[in-house]
Amino acid sequence: MEEIAIKGHLITHKDCLDGATAALVGWASGLDPLFVEPDRALTALEQLAAKDDVLPIYLADVSIPKESYSHWAPALGWILDHHATALPLAAENRVTIDLGRSGSHLFYDYAVHQGWLAPSKAWDRLVAMVEAYDLWMPRHDPGQNLERLFRARGLSWYHQRFGQGWVPLVASEAEDLARLVREEQALLQKSLARIRHLTAGRWEIAGLLMDEDGSTNELSHRLLQQGYSLVLIAKPDGRLSARSDQQIDASEMMAKLFRGGGHRRAAGGRRPADVPFDESGLNRLLGQIKESLEPDSSPS
Repeated sequence: MEEIAIKGHLITHKDCLDGATAALVGWASGLDPLFVEPDRALTALEQLAAKDDVLPIYLADVSIPKESYSHWAPALGWILDHHATALPLAAENRVTIDLGRSGSHLFYDYAVHQGWLAPSKAWDRLVAMVEAYDLWMPRHDPGQNLERLFRARGLSWYHQRFGQGWVPLVASEAEDLARLVREEQALLQKSLARIRHLTAGRWEIAGLLMDEDGSTNELSHRLLQQGYSLVLIAKPDGRLSARSDQQIDASEMMAKLFRGGGHRRAAGGRRPADVPFDESGLNRLLGQIKESLEPDSSPS
């Protein structure tokens, strides 16, 4: 394959299938990706902008605060995001915010429009699979299977296998997938037995400490189907994940309480530094949510 000269940097979402797919588009387009948690995008931009040889800098599936945009605009190529917390940037120049498309879909369309990447059925299929999973759309199972393999095999494998778009799985990958599904079901059963339940007015809230980086979406949606309005999952590294039904805006809540954001029904944040990763810490997090939903209540 002919080597492409680097045109700049791409900042995208770390440990995320959508962000990894945006990175594939970036690599194929001649950009050098940098992976960050969404709330670290501004820090990454500051680090990159200090180097003279990396401009312009593109952001896909992550963004920066609106109040920072005018300062960093000269260093930016384009911002493409689909999270509700990025909406304040929508009117700015060289910004595309579209809640109906995934971050990798937005960046793929942009790269094609720029002439960096030739569209193909392989790219179209890969991007559509990832979007269906990332937005938890109908028929998201193929993307969910890809997510399982991505989690297990890592970014290098994903880049090597799908760096030019979708290709069919080989036998060893299909075998791995079957094993991963079995392990996931066992993890789900174990996790469901450790749910912390809280009632906040008319809302039923579920909380869980999750030691393994398992299927957050699958577990959360199973709990939502059981009647919970909000599911909060805490990870050892400080990450928080929230999924909600139509009654609660998860993005607004995570932005307000936990320095996070995302989509209305799927958002992330960070556990406060003084809150431990244990049952007492989880109780404190759920208590904060209860107070937010029911201001006159006290933490449990």
